[in-house]
Amino acid sequence: MISLEISDNVDKKWNSRLINSNLGTIYQTKEHGEYLFKINENPQFLKFLSSNGQIIGQLLLSSSSRFTNKTNRSKFLNKIPISKKILYKWTYGPIIFNSEYATEIYEKLGTYLHKQKIKISGSEHPLSNNKAQLLEKKFNVISWSSFLIDLNKSKTELYQNIDKHSGRKNIERSIKRNVIIEEITDESFSDYINLLNKQRQADGTEIVDKEKMHIWWKTFRPIGLSGFLAKHEGELVGGMMFSFFNKYIIEALVVRSSKDYLNKLYSQDLIKWNIIEWGIKNQMNYYDLAGVNPNPTSKKEIGILRYKKKWGGTKYNYHLLRN
Repeated sequence: MISLEISDNVDKKWNSRLINSNLGTIYQTKEHGEYLFKINENPQFLKFLSSNGQIIGQLLLSSSSRFTNKTNRSKFLNKIPISKKILYKWTYGPIIFNSEYATEIYEKLGTYLHKQKIKISGSEHPLSNNKAQLLEKKFNVISWSSFLIDLNKSKTELYQNIDKHSGRKNIERSIKRNVIIEEITDESFSDYINLLNKQRQADGTEIVDKEKMHIWWKTFRPIGLSGFLAKHEGELVGGMMFSFFNKYIIEALVVRSSKDYLNKLYSQDLIKWNIIEWGIKNQMNYYDLAGVNPNPTSKKEIGILRYKKKWGGTKYNYHLLRN
């Protein structure tokens, strides 16, 4: 029998255990817990212990109202009444240190969450390698996937793995059209946020809170957060963030200007290639292109799957967990 220990505070060895596991990412760090607290979400640090007191798994999850206010919501969302439902959520967890306990850990987690009688939204790590049958006893399971690029391979091999027509040609076109890539700094981060919100306003989607974004940047920068900007003739035309805690790169918050789209500058392809080059140079292990539906049901999902697949990474299947 295993036991579950729950705390609002993190122990001193939390991050060091993550670093000793190939499943540790920035989403499960103590800093992520600090960030959640700063933005008024309630972090909980869960530890799973064996009968002899050994820590065999851990998970950072948070609880929050699904909508807390109407500030910065899109016009569409503002027509929807604010939900008071509480949501328990986590990303890329739990971190299991001993796979022999996987079944017991998920059963213990499921029992705990179901007792709270609230909504659940969690995801496994793509390298977790769990079977759906293990999870279905306690969760509603959604099949999901991600493409991971092995950055231990040579730069030449990784470039050749990219689709010639929809990948390599776009990178070369972007370079020929004088798109310049530069790493995001404290000074240029605001420019990135402004472009992101400009795109979101045009799309009719929820804009990001600038204050929260700066908290996010300052909190995670010291342990592994960066990004690249794309410029053309001095104008910002694209950007992308990525975390790299534990030598595991995860991309996030892609932004592309209308100029980039209309003039076919292909800045996103060039940014991705720069992240790959950066990862090789800095001895990262994987570049995770983030989740994708392996069974797309719309033109948009089909396009996303095709785009991620063209980078030549290995497809890993994992699961989203709901109730």
